[in-house]
Amino acid sequence: MVVACACGCLSPKKKVAQSMRDLQFQWQTNVIHQIALPERRLNWPEALVELEGGNLKLRRGRADITNAQANVKQVFKDLLPTLNLRSGVSKSIETLGTTSFDDVTFNVDSFFNIPGFVSLSTRLFAAKLVLLRAEAYYEVSVREQTIELYKLFLSFEEADVTQAQLARQQALAESMARLDSLAGQILLRDVTNRLVALDRDRTSLQDKAGDILGNRDFQWSFVPDQMPELRYDQAPLELMDTNRVALVQMKLAAIEFVAAWARIKGIQLQYWPELTLFITGPPVYQRTVGGTEIFWDAGKIRANANFFWRIDTRGQIANQLKQTRRDQELQLARLRLDALALIDKILAAQKLMGTLREQADQLHQLLPLLSQVPPATDYTGIVKATEAAQTLRDQERKLRRELAELNTLFWFVDETKWPRHN
Repeated sequence: MVVACACGCLSPKKKVAQSMRDLQFQWQTNVIHQIALPERRLNWPEALVELEGGNLKLRRGRADITNAQANVKQVFKDLLPTLNLRSGVSKSIETLGTTSFDDVTFNVDSFFNIPGFVSLSTRLFAAKLVLLRAEAYYEVSVREQTIELYKLFLSFEEADVTQAQLARQQALAESMARLDSLAGQILLRDVTNRLVALDRDRTSLQDKAGDILGNRDFQWSFVPDQMPELRYDQAPLELMDTNRVALVQMKLAAIEFVAAWARIKGIQLQYWPELTLFITGPPVYQRTVGGTEIFWDAGKIRANANFFWRIDTRGQIANQLKQTRRDQELQLARLRLDALALIDKILAAQKLMGTLREQADQLHQLLPLLSQVPPATDYTGIVKATEAAQTLRDQERKLRRELAELNTLFWFVDETKWPRHN
């Protein structure tokens, strides 16, 4: 009553205005902070710690597991008797001044419910299945976010390499400008455009790093130290080994199959009779007007049993069963197609990986030869040599990125590379 009165005396408009003032102050403070973010360097193990603690998707997954665990316990907690306390005063307006303690009534009662075996078992089964699903989805989320972090490390490394290359090209353009002003200015403009594009890419990488780590309080810098070495191109994953490959994906599919089965069984159980037991008794303690007190009396306990059997004369259960089976046929077909798509993707990656590795090795051998070519003395030769070197380096980066993408695909399904979180 006091809380209701307090809330009623407040104005929503005033509360919103107060909240707006607080948010405006926070906005100004955040702008000042974001203008000059402190730099923070992370190696791979440190980044994993930040990922686990801050990533919102992983935090959501852990919260789902905690909630599912609580729901399993709640099935048993619902078997405990309830305890209710009531107190009140009933007086006419004219006699309010004569109100005394004898006019106050108290009532403490309890209710004990024994659910039917069918409903209890189905609730417990469903709660445990949801817990298994939450744990499996968390496993998948950990892998997805870890791989995204790994790709982010590679992107930062590529940006640093590009920065170093552009610095060398800028030095070349400045040297060229001393010999040929026009040629040097053209080269310098090209380098400047590339630097502007690189700056935009770095801003995008910082934005992605803030999202993945769940923290935008720093200017992140990643050091490629102690990163996992992925060598699936040299040591291919044995896809037939079901004790090593895609266990968590198969577990998720199995959970969905069981959930589909449970939904069908839940509908079919409506055909069965239900027996519900509950126990009622007198109040644990009761005080009536005038001060009369009544205490709990075991002789007034009553046990009640309800037998319920629904006869499906209208065919509603049968219709629900047919519709659910139709929906599940499509759902299970989708699961099977997704599983086959993953297998096809892995098989295609295995075929492609060998070709990409061969091309990457060839480029790795070819790039050092560029440094042995005598430098050109004219503008046209310099431009052609610069473009050729740039093209080869771009091809090398593209091949490295494609190999990394393929390696992470195998890493995702390799059970030996991931710790268990359940």
